[in-house]
Amino acid sequence: MKTTLLALPFLLAIAFVVYAEGKLTPFAIWNALPAVAGFALLWVGRHARLAAYRIGCAIFAVVATLFVTLFHLAWWLDWHGTATGSSTSALAFIFVPIWACLLASIAGALAWGVAWLVDRHRLAR
Repeated sequence: MKTTLLALPFLLAIAFVVYAEGKLTPFAIWNALPAVAGFALLWVGRHARLAAYRIGCAIFAVVATLFVTLFHLAWWLDWHGTATGSSTSALAFIFVPIWACLLASIAGALAWGVAWLVDRHRLAR
């Protein structure tokens, strides 16, 4: 039951990415990879001994999945001309997974660092 609840948001995000792109294409799979990587890292990180690792993995998973999902929502609803504002706007689908993983890596590393410092400070007391 816990595994199902943990996987549900990621499965919904992946399903929305495929739905927003119209069908299952190589680009849909490419754009779903950050959510898959986020879930995989969260799954592996939940067994980590240190809380800092678990926090960093969770932040990576959330940020990568939200970034991809929000981009596809903006595209699907055409917020401020995301889809129709430029003839080359669809090229963003090539770079969104890279941006999502880069942003999530930075956020996860920062969260890991803060959690590690807090844990270290707490142990020093």
